[in-house]
Amino acid sequence: MAKLLGETLKIDQAIPPTILAPAAQAISAFFPLGRERKALFAIDYLGTTFDLADALLVGIVDDSCVAPAASGALAALIAAADPGVLASQTMTAGVAATIMEITLTGAADGILTLNGVAFPYDAAPVVGSGEWDNAAALVIEIATLLPELTATAAAEVITLTSTVPGEHTITAVSTITAVIAGDLLTFRQVAYLEVDADELVPGATTIAVVIDNPVANTGTLTASATLIRGNARYEPVPQAVTVA
Repeated sequence: MAKLLGETLKIDQAIPPTILAPAAQAISAFFPLGRERKALFAIDYLGTTFDLADALLVGIVDDSCVAPAASGALAALIAAADPGVLASQTMTAGVAATIMEITLTGAADGILTLNGVAFPYDAAPVVGSGEWDNAAALVIEIATLLPELTATAAAEVITLTSTVPGEHTITAVSTITAVIAGDLLTFRQVAYLEVDADELVPGATTIAVVIDNPVANTGTLTASATLIRGNARYEPVPQAVTVA
């Protein structure tokens, strides 16, 4: 089938891999968005200490507002409803993660819920029911009930990834007393923010992406951002209507 519309893409690294401790932010250069009609930022981070209580704030700003210069500045712009903030998102640990690690040592009660599927702790688990009493048993239950995820165990620690890379994310909730926020670590997460050129504040011509690791977080991570700008390669042939 022939395509009526196509897209010419320009790809740039907006923020190279940057270590962000709590109370640190990274902001890209300001990229022009006049020749292109759309822009998409892919924000990615890797870490081993980002626990369930942590959350990154990411956003796109144009040059009509004061560029965020430090951690907390993007949140202040959002709170003030600054029109120069074109898009924003909170990347919450444990929600739509790409890679997660969960430490189960000491678990003896409650339920671990993964992607909406309940996995109850039980000292005498029934195979195939979602019940488990140790990490190895939980790996088997995940393979049975959530085949889209792959789980591996080392001692009482499980690591979760998508069975088909890039296809599925991981969202975890725990009601197990012994499994605290620091036992559910998000190793990798990706967010996508998109903006159209006509969304810029009148007079603004450039955009930047901001990644903020708020002071309240406990985890340090390495974050980066890629920018994809697109222009229509093909456009419909102008149509004329004749009225008799």
